Amino acid sequence: KWKWNGSIKWNPSIGVLTLNYRHVNEFKWNDGIWAGTIGPYDIFDFHYNIILTENLVLSISALNIMNDQHKELIGGAEMGRQIIMRMTTNL
Repeated sequence: KWKWNGSIKWNPSIGVLTLNYRHVNEFKWNDGIWAGTIGPYDIFDFHYNIILTENLVLSISALNIMNDQHKELIGGAEMGRQIIMRMTTNL
């Protein structure tokens, strides 16, 4: 019934910092043979991006930093904390 998101972004000289919050109330799910109740859950994500050179960006994301173990789909995997590091280049 209720879902909401919020984010705060800060751009100091050390890179770009973003904190995201997502709330999902409990709801019924029914998709073919998959049926049940999902939620409620609250997720906090943290993202950090820094430009290393003119063509190279380092990104680090900590998803679900509070490690709220939950399923977002019936029949899907249980979600927990994830840490992702990525390098991107533009040529």
